[in-house]
Amino acid sequence: MEKMASLTQAKQEKMRAILKRYAMDEISLDEAYYDLLEEELIPMPQRCAMSAKIPLTEEDEKRLKEKIRGNQ
Repeated sequence: MEKMASLTQAKQEKMRAILKRYAMDEISLDEAYYDLLEEELIPMPQRCAMSAKIPLTEEDEKRLKEKIRGNQ
């Protein structure tokens, strides 16, 4: 979200739409992540090998969704 201003207007709108769907519980965080990658709105990770997924708490997701809602 911090680098959103550097995107074109069209890409900003696509990113907002994906993040809004996540914030409104229409899609999961994983789905939002893959949508952002597919639309080339975020860079592909340098290493696509196996990595441990950091578990999110309910409080983490709540704070993330509030941050997204506050930036729209």
